[in-house]
Amino acid sequence: MKHHYTFFVLAFILGSLNSNAQTEFRKDSTHIYSWFNGDWLHQTRELYAYDYEGNKETNLLRLHASGNNWVNYYQRNKNYDASNNITESIQQNWRAGAWVDASRDTYVYDGMGNEIRFQYTIKIDGIWTVFRREISTYNGNTLSSKTFENRNGGNDLVPEKRFLYDYGLTFYTLQEEIEQIYYPDVDVWQSVGKIKYTYTDFNEIEKIENIGFNQQDGAFNDFATLQTIFNYNALQQLENQVYQIHINESYRNQERYLFVYDLGNQTEFIRQEWDNTNSIWKNASRILRTFDANNNEKSLIYQSWKSETDSWQGFTRIDTFWSASRAFDITLTTNKPKETEPTISVYPNPASNFITINSTSPVNYVTFFNLQGKRLFLSKNQTKIDVSQLESGLYLAKIEYGSKTIIKKVIIN
Repeated sequence: MKHHYTFFVLAFILGSLNSNAQTEFRKDSTHIYSWFNGDWLHQTRELYAYDYEGNKETNLLRLHASGNNWVNYYQRNKNYDASNNITESIQQNWRAGAWVDASRDTYVYDGMGNEIRFQYTIKIDGIWTVFRREISTYNGNTLSSKTFENRNGGNDLVPEKRFLYDYGLTFYTLQEEIEQIYYPDVDVWQSVGKIKYTYTDFNEIEKIENIGFNQQDGAFNDFATLQTIFNYNALQQLENQVYQIHINESYRNQERYLFVYDLGNQTEFIRQEWDNTNSIWKNASRILRTFDANNNEKSLIYQSWKSETDSWQGFTRIDTFWSASRAFDITLTTNKPKETEPTISVYPNPASNFITINSTSPVNYVTFFNLQGKRLFLSKNQTKIDVSQLESGLYLAKIEYGSKTIIKKVIIN
């Protein structure tokens, strides 16, 4: 027998959920503060403008405080193609009462929407001069290589390094990333190292190993110079990652990151450094994040650890203000707006017997957890899921769709 969910708790949660419509939010402004003489000093703000039916950011204007006034500092103007891919981003700096072109990023895509070239140019004496370029190749939609070219003082772009990506037999899970540098005098690419990836049984990264290349032997080392270990909680959220260095045939701790969540939102990120003398972790810095009812980040605070007082002290705060850009019915409309990222929704919510996952990408797995982090059941390759066995209450559904993962709150009544 299901129990009735407490009315006022249900009403509170329903305020941030919609059974049929999904609302997209966009940044209106970002305000940046610095910690000064025991208080937050408001020094910088960024204002955002949108076009392309109000869905694409076309201008970012950064202002700095000057006395009691806000003055122009720089702006970025962005353009997009018919597929909503960004094609150009131009930075202009405010000089002597006018906007002056400073730098430009340009992007080129293949017929499948993959970015195949990125180019960074600087305007010198009225002429756009290319300083850096990245060229990417793909096997279908899978990244195969990325080559970095730099000007290096000459007039021509010269290859500098590249990365080759190996996905093994899975064709989608990256197994190895090989780094090579280019020797132009002999026109040879030489390996210098590789990164090896190991995954958990739920397809999250478990270990990253940085392996060096022995030039004398012409082969990669049989041990990792550096390694990163990833650990997850019961909700399969990243809980901590530990960086270790290889010394004297063993690995020594160097650095650790700790993550704290609240209903799927990462609210705290702590960086610690290893004290080898005392064999303990010591705080170094952290980030605190708060969210509004729509899961938009509204405040981010950077803090450093003061060992003299054993306390945290803020040094930067970023407040962000959002507005709803548009709402659309994703269950009925046949003219869905084109998204650059996969979108997903769960309906009905609240539900009694079944929920439906509506996604623009294939749904691979849906895992249900209670609020204590206990895994309840797993659904594979299904978009209509029977939830009638669940008691009334609030649950978390971890949805793996396409190459992405999201956690949704689901109410059962």
